[in-house]
Amino acid sequence: MNEKQRRRIRRERIRRRRRRIRIAVSVLGTALIIAVVLLIMHFGRLREERFTTGEEGDFIIMHEGEETIASAGDQVHSSDSSNESDASGTASAVTVTETAVSAGGEDSQDNLNTETLNLTEDQKYTGDLILVNSHYAYDFERNQEFVQLVRIKEAQSWKYPVDKEEFMVAKRIIKSLDSMIHDCDQTMGTNETGVSSAYRSEEYQMQVWEETADEYGDDYAASYVARPGFSEHHTGLAVDLGIFYDDGEYGQFSGSANAEWMAENCWKYGFVRRYAEDKIEVTGISNEAWHFRYVGLPHAAYMSENNLCLEEYLDYLKENTDPEHPLLISFGDGNASVYYTASSSVPRPSHRFDV
Repeated sequence: MNEKQRRRIRRERIRRRRRRIRIAVSVLGTALIIAVVLLIMHFGRLREERFTTGEEGDFIIMHEGEETIASAGDQVHSSDSSNESDASGTASAVTVTETAVSAGGEDSQDNLNTETLNLTEDQKYTGDLILVNSHYAYDFERNQEFVQLVRIKEAQSWKYPVDKEEFMVAKRIIKSLDSMIHDCDQTMGTNETGVSSAYRSEEYQMQVWEETADEYGDDYAASYVARPGFSEHHTGLAVDLGIFYDDGEYGQFSGSANAEWMAENCWKYGFVRRYAEDKIEVTGISNEAWHFRYVGLPHAAYMSENNLCLEEYLDYLKENTDPEHPLLISFGDGNASVYYTASSSVPRPSHRFDV
């Protein structure tokens, strides 16, 4: 083989190698384009699903009365309820009674005229079962239109002690709060039970945090005081109770007969003792015999009977209930069905319901 033939063979090998490279690049490029298109389509479907169904655990629906289906999570009570404290809305629950059909939110009338209850994004962040702790901040913006705050001293139905003139709570809980304090004092034969703390703005909570941290240290503050934005007091649904003597002095609520009565009976009024000693690992807050949170009935009844804090109750609903398998709760003279759903559209219950 002469030199000319060897050069021709080398040139042919080079051309073949280049052709294989071009083919490989072409195939790789095509595969890459297909992968990108598929990825875009996948995220598009995810986005559409997220828009139509919401994030997992968004809604809890509850209904009262007949065994119609509602969902449990946040509550929205119908306006014809005999107790004003029922006029609330929570992002993940629905309650239905035999007396009325009503849905919370601006689209209530639309829901009345359809067989479907459409749950809104805002409802995930509002209502009686809203969870606010060190992991979940309070959504001030979304709750602004749902929470109607009233000064306790101006709205209370009878005169019981309130530490500061400006203390406020959500309007829907004032009657329940009045009744609970009244019945406690009647049973104890005193007129000493009162409110030592109630609604707090983010600025006020910052002040409480800083004062506690300055006096007792950050570790103590973290055990007893929520950081600004993460306090239940932002909701207007939480109160701290205290003992107020006629001479202006304060008594110790913890360990008092009043505190024991409250712990045993607060559920009857829709309240729960939020931070118990045996729930510290779950709530992240140390034992507070004075802190009570409104969650409404029947939730308070079930939580009390089964020794569940709010975190545990919500987890139980999420893990054990759905539209076909609601939690059935009897409380007082009423019955309710409660279930969790991630769907933003559910069959509209035929009786009073809360979301």
